[in-house]
Amino acid sequence: MKPLFILPFDHRGGLTHELFGVPYPPNPAIAKKIITLKSIIFDGFLKAYKEIKDDGDCGILVDEEFGEAILAKAKKLGITHIVSTEKSGGATFQFIHGRGFGRALVKRDPTFAKALVNYNVGDKDLNEEKMERLQELSHFCIEENIPLMLEPLIHGKASPLKRATVAIKDMHKHGVRPAIWKLEMLPTAKDWKKLAPIAQAPMILLGHGASIKEVDSWVVTAAKSGAVDGFAIGRTIFFEPIKKYTEKKFTKTQAIDAIAKNYIHYVKLWKKSTK
Repeated sequence: MKPLFILPFDHRGGLTHELFGVPYPPNPAIAKKIITLKSIIFDGFLKAYKEIKDDGDCGILVDEEFGEAILAKAKKLGITHIVSTEKSGGATFQFIHGRGFGRALVKRDPTFAKALVNYNVGDKDLNEEKMERLQELSHFCIEENIPLMLEPLIHGKASPLKRATVAIKDMHKHGVRPAIWKLEMLPTAKDWKKLAPIAQAPMILLGHGASIKEVDSWVVTAAKSGAVDGFAIGRTIFFEPIKKYTEKKFTKTQAIDAIAKNYIHYVKLWKKSTK
């Protein structure tokens, strides 16, 4: 498969709080501003897409709450588009549409459905509740031929490789079978190679909002491993440009250009690191 280069901007509660200092969900005026910011991020993606679309499978991950029009446009343009299924924030895992999550997914017919879940190594009771919903989502996606991208944020005191191994094996045990794993960094290429046969599905690296310097090193390590199939880097690419835009330090054009430049940087870095 081509490497998968995803620009995720499905952030909701985080953007509301960090950029505007208000709790989520925001009032209509703030919601309108967030919709505008997400359109700027998408314009940055589109500008970059013209240059790098042949380098891999370039796509976006956005929520329907603030990105409904973006999802529709991406679908029309034939661009890989991923839609979030989980509610923003919270320690538990809940569907945006509750029991109607399946109907909503079928209606949107995205390239991938995405679920983010917090997994706490050793907390069996809390994890069990989440596993039931993830199993339901996984089975539904398989039945409806909508590939599932699963993003487990794994908490615990063990090493990153050990935590990922425990979480993935537990999810497999519960019948959760994503088409792609969206995973936090592992320290070495050797770790990625060890995790690959356990994952039993392609893996992509997430950026976790870390600094450019940190994410650069993660991308190089993941790409050189030969076991990782791409990345999903969001905040590291778009946050500073849209923050400067909200502070009136950037024009809209400057924000779009900066986002495009940052995204292209990671695609080129990945390609360079796989040679």
